[in-house]
Amino acid sequence: MRGAHALTWAEVTESSTGDLVAAAGAGAGTSLPSVSSTVDAARRQLRVSDAEREVVVQRLGVACAEGRLTLEEMGGRVGSAYSAVTRADLEPLTIDLPAAAESALPAVTAGAAPVAAPVKTKRKWLVTVMGELKRGVPRLSDHTVVVTVMGESKIDLRHALIESPEIELRMYLLMGEQQIIVPEGVEVEVTGFVFMGEKRVDVDDIRPRPGVPRLHIRVIGMMGEIKIRTA
Repeated sequence: MRGAHALTWAEVTESSTGDLVAAAGAGAGTSLPSVSSTVDAARRQLRVSDAEREVVVQRLGVACAEGRLTLEEMGGRVGSAYSAVTRADLEPLTIDLPAAAESALPAVTAGAAPVAAPVKTKRKWLVTVMGELKRGVPRLSDHTVVVTVMGESKIDLRHALIESPEIELRMYLLMGEQQIIVPEGVEVEVTGFVFMGEKRVDVDDIRPRPGVPRLHIRVIGMMGEIKIRTA
């Protein structure tokens, strides 16, 4: 005759099994971090090298030349790339851009006719004669010409999309004032002269970087003032 607290083997087995099932049920709602997520988090905290920063900067330059980023957006992201410390700092800068290999290829669905590449505007003219022109430029062609005669022109390039990584802007002034506003972080080269007037250049000193768009500004003026500045 067994004691009051004695159990048979069958009862012990049944009790142990029930405890295990209950424990499993209690822990079902608790998820443990996966190994892959832990490794990914650690990878994002790795410090980046100068070479990794340059790769991102070149990708941003290509995206700007493709019309995916404005000059201002590219300039801001380039600055963030050069100040990045970890990979987590770099990743958001290109997260909304396609991979480099995909960027040059337009998406074509099965059975659809290929989409023709957009025709680029070879030369764009902005002319002011005895008047005033103040405007932003939504798209900057490879060659843009600004002509001002006895007037005032103020051109804002901060939100402009570009059609080429090499942009030439020619400015001709006679008895008036011209002002060009360029976004921060964009490489700008200014040459030319103003006879009996003034040429003022106040832009960021950006060192040349492979793959990053450049803005070449050529000025010729007489009896007036030409100002080129960073926003």
